Amino acid sequence: MRFLLAAAFLAAPLFAATIEYHSDPEPMSIPQVRMLRHSAAQIEHFFGGHFPRPIEFTLAPNRAAFDSALPSNLGMGKSECWMVGMGIGDQMVLLDPSDWKAEACEHDPADAQELQRLIAHELTHVYHGQHNPHGDFAGEDDLGWFIEGLAVLVSGQLTEQRVTQVRAAMAAGVAPARLSDVWSGKLRYGFAGSLADYIDRRWGRATTKHLLAATTNAEALQMLKTTEAALLDDWKKAT
Repeated sequence: MRFLLAAAFLAAPLFAATIEYHSDPEPMSIPQVRMLRHSAAQIEHFFGGHFPRPIEFTLAPNRAAFDSALPSNLGMGKSECWMVGMGIGDQMVLLDPSDWKAEACEHDPADAQELQRLIAHELTHVYHGQHNPHGDFAGEDDLGWFIEGLAVLVSGQLTEQRVTQVRAAMAAGVAPARLSDVWSGKLRYGFAGSLADYIDRRWGRATTKHLLAATTNAEALQMLKTTEAALLDDWKKAT
């Protein structure tokens, strides 16, 4: 079934994201849909702007349905067990948490805060994709540090624990030496989120919004008027 929902955040300015919901039962009875609406409002509040286009949200009841709902142009085939959500351009797909124990790993379906942040993370990708020339981020692999780091930052996944881990890694001299290394390894959420947070604090929210349109590291660095080495060095000194 398909429903249209409006998500509003009770703060000024007020925005509303249109959500096209796919699945049964009725959306208002599903906690994940309420989390989705909250996340949409949270994201619009962060950026001070709305989702330009409707969001197609699919709650997949099992892994097979999840894989079927993924865009065919991604060429993913069967998804890995850790993958329970996907967001690009105009679409978000979530594996129903009631199926996580049977067909997912590395996620706790009983942790409502983790689920809320995961939904906000994937929905940030949707917002980003709607403001990027490539809605599915095709060919933008080298920008993974910003694409993922922004989603970590906006969703609230940059926790105090992750910040502490990043600082410890930097103190030990094991921080990323290249942008391509930021979104890698077990500390990738912390590294990428921390770098996105540094950019947002140093250059301001307007620059963060401007970076949504970047498709390569070269474009992003040009927008920041800096170099890869300088960006990483300044980030480490400020963290």
